[in-house]
Amino acid sequence: MSISFVENYKNMSDNEIVSLINSGKYELMQVIIERYYPVVLFNVRKFCPETYREDAVQEATFALYTAVKNFDSSKSSFSTFASVCVKRSVLSVIKNQQRKKNIPDELVDSLSDLEIIDSNSPEKIFFDKEDLKTLTDTIKLELSSLEYKVLQLFLNGESYSCIAKRLNITEKAVDNSMSRIRKKLKCK
Repeated sequence: MSISFVENYKNMSDNEIVSLINSGKYELMQVIIERYYPVVLFNVRKFCPETYREDAVQEATFALYTAVKNFDSSKSSFSTFASVCVKRSVLSVIKNQQRKKNIPDELVDSLSDLEIIDSNSPEKIFFDKEDLKTLTDTIKLELSSLEYKVLQLFLNGESYSCIAKRLNITEKAVDNSMSRIRKKLKCK
């Protein structure tokens, strides 16, 4: 950024620059960031341990942008509002980092301990097919032939009336069959 750009707005107040930014001159945000960068650094150095400082500077700079967007000149001066927003964002970063630190180690699994199962492996497909065949055989043994036909049509998305027409039975018979199917398969 050129120095002349900043010099053009050097004599303007923060409130005037914020007003211009909110009316569409977004390039002036750089002027506000440069003016308040010392406030950001002061709060980060004062409150943050060294390990959190980079994140805190980013969050505080974003808080400065949010302060520009939410500023109401009837309530306070921009400098007061921006300082409060920056300080709160820095403290929030610390609080969030501390929260992450306090998770007990036994609740956190190491990635190296996790076994990732490939759901498309040939073994899984084979065993899934075997499980499906076993389940289908068990269902066939439990249900009567009518109940099995009703279940197949129902699982294919057919309505009770369509099932009744296909099997040449009443809708009440379909409903009764579905009730028996639910009872028989509920405990299995």
